[in-house]
Amino acid sequence: MNNLSANQLAQLVIRIGLGINMLMHGLVRLPKLKTFVAKTGAGFANTILPELLTSAFLYTLPFVELTSGILILLGGQFSKWGYFLGGLVVGALLFGTTLKEDWAGAGNQLVYVIAFYLALRGLDSSGRSHYR
Repeated sequence: MNNLSANQLAQLVIRIGLGINMLMHGLVRLPKLKTFVAKTGAGFANTILPELLTSAFLYTLPFVELTSGILILLGGQFSKWGYFLGGLVVGALLFGTTLKEDWAGAGNQLVYVIAFYLALRGLDSSGRSHYR
């Protein structure tokens, strides 16, 4: 670790933070998946989204979050695709959040978008931090 630059350490910090965040988002929802889908889906009842589409997305969401977190924590090329997957997921969440006109929630999700963007920008083509 003594040979790592501050920027490489920063890349490690964002990888650990985003990786654990996405992993745990998925992990804690799996045991109570049906309750999560019902509770969260109810918030979209007054939007243009069909209930079937909302439910399908919500049943899939924890598995995608879990996968994203695992990929990020594995590092290398895996983290690149984990960041990308996480960013896509947050983009989809942002779409639904703005349909509900939940602007505070949308602002929080934009922070995630920026974090995934910065994490991806900090990687070179090998999936390693290019900041040296």
